[in-house]
Amino acid sequence: MPLNKEQFLNQFTRQALDERISLFVGAGASADIGYPSWYNLFKPLAKELGMTLDESTNYYRLAQYYSNKFGRAELRKRINDIINKNEFHSPLINELIDIGFTNIWTTNYDNVLENNYRSRNILFNKVFRDADLSNIELNKRINIYKMNGDITNLDGIVATQKDYEEYSDNHRMMLMFFKRELISSTFLFIGYSFSDYLVMDCLSEITRYLGDAASYHYTIMKENKNDPYFNHFINDLESRYHIRVLLVSEYTEIFKVLSELNKRIRNKRVFISGAFRSFDLGIDEYSHSLARSITSHLLANDYRIVNGIGRHFGTHIIGYANEYLAKKGIKDKEKYIIVRPFVGLGEKSLEDKKRMREEIIGECGSVIFVFGDYNANSPNPNSGVKEEFEISLKNHKTIIPIAYPGMRSEIIWNQMKSNITQYPHLEKSIDLLTSKCDTEVLAKIIIHILDSIQDE
Repeated sequence: MPLNKEQFLNQFTRQALDERISLFVGAGASADIGYPSWYNLFKPLAKELGMTLDESTNYYRLAQYYSNKFGRAELRKRINDIINKNEFHSPLINELIDIGFTNIWTTNYDNVLENNYRSRNILFNKVFRDADLSNIELNKRINIYKMNGDITNLDGIVATQKDYEEYSDNHRMMLMFFKRELISSTFLFIGYSFSDYLVMDCLSEITRYLGDAASYHYTIMKENKNDPYFNHFINDLESRYHIRVLLVSEYTEIFKVLSELNKRIRNKRVFISGAFRSFDLGIDEYSHSLARSITSHLLANDYRIVNGIGRHFGTHIIGYANEYLAKKGIKDKEKYIIVRPFVGLGEKSLEDKKRMREEIIGECGSVIFVFGDYNANSPNPNSGVKEEFEISLKNHKTIIPIAYPGMRSEIIWNQMKSNITQYPHLEKSIDLLTSKCDTEVLAKIIIHILDSIQDE
């Protein structure tokens, strides 16, 4: 039975936060910028053969017939002429990039994925031969696995029935990696019709051997009310292949669902901004108490903590977060505490730090501000906290300031209170968000604010 949107968003957000997700991109994902579906790719070839296409057409076999009649070189040339385009900027692909997949699989020949990552200065590895598998850098770069080969290496593309039949011999390691990931990860299939025997055979094999223990995967598809077999097809995907389906009325809804998914993932990540240089015992004790309360309540309510290791307070945050997770017996702490120190060298040090701040705050939905050195009489009265506040404002983040006397967070607090109608999430609690309030009470107020944003 198909999922509704809320079920899909809740279930896949959980998988994304636990960093157990992979992406499978089909030809439909490139359609928004003019790249052809498999149907449109092979339609002119079928016409030359005097054949017609329908939903049951075996494209490997059709390509084999074309190769038999006109030669493999001509088949490659026709595929290259249709696919090798310069267009690459895809809003849909960029929305998928924002979700944060580190492993991406595709049967597409084109370079749309690579070009979109390159345009955003994100490093990636492209894998389309078994020999490329030795060069992958797990957890360091985005890995793009191209199961049918790549347009830059036409001799190696998988197109014909013969290529398919020899796949297990010529790409044994690629199949092994794919099956392993189908077992260990949760896939989101986008733009994929589930008509490719290569992928379906892998899914079928895993569910046959593992049964109910096999992982469930997800896809978003356009509903086809004109096909009497469609509902049976959807039910078969779930029962035999462990694919849970979210149906949409129009293809444009897929982008909207992905955008909402990104928003929910971001809203579960909370950036904590704060630092101080003082060695005063009072501020140090308060920092310890606040760090302990905030981290324990955030983690207990399934939020992820993001921090740039601000002086003193940042180390307190990281320390108490690790302590909480250790007591809970959680070993993969990096999924719950995302530490990104803001460092820079040389003349572009400030630019580098700002860029890193923009990137990490952009991945979060909310920002908590505490402390922040401020001295109007010093040569440089500003701090990283001020810059992080400006970035948060510009990017419309949910800002939660905790006023501490004489520090940047008090200035932020005053600024927001004097314009409180612009920050409706603070209207009922702004007067309590000060260092005069008990830290446990503060933490509970923060959770209430964050939860209200989730509900919205």
